[in-house]
Amino acid sequence: MTTTESMMAESKDRGPSSAKILVVIEDDPDVQFLIEAIFSMDPRFTVEHIAESAEEALELGPTSQPGIIVLDHGLAGPLPGLAAAPLLKERAPAAKIIMFTAHAALQARADNEPNIDAFLLKTESEKLLPLAQQLTGLGPPAA
Repeated sequence: MTTTESMMAESKDRGPSSAKILVVIEDDPDVQFLIEAIFSMDPRFTVEHIAESAEEALELGPTSQPGIIVLDHGLAGPLPGLAAAPLLKERAPAAKIIMFTAHAALQARADNEPNIDAFLLKTESEKLLPLAQQLTGLGPPAA
């Protein structure tokens, strides 16, 4: 059994309401690492895929799996995060999309985009996990 198969089996054992799959769309390796480290603090989340561009994430095809999509705006490739959000939601309608960006000026546009569920600046990374827990209805992990 591969590591991915093991993680998927483990997720199935915990039940759909307790395991949330993450897709991270971020082109900066340091920020990718930060996001993975943040979500590793809650075993109910599993980072399944990291894409450097919206186009790469869209190649994953339709799924009901992702609980959270962490989406940057300025990405490698021609499609920015705001424009990608509706396309991502088409492929993963149940997913909650968090726009996680360094561009504060995008907040008003993100707030007006119905496919983006939350907006968070990268300077507020300590709020990312609690926000994801809130959006998925998980709340903080049991002590």
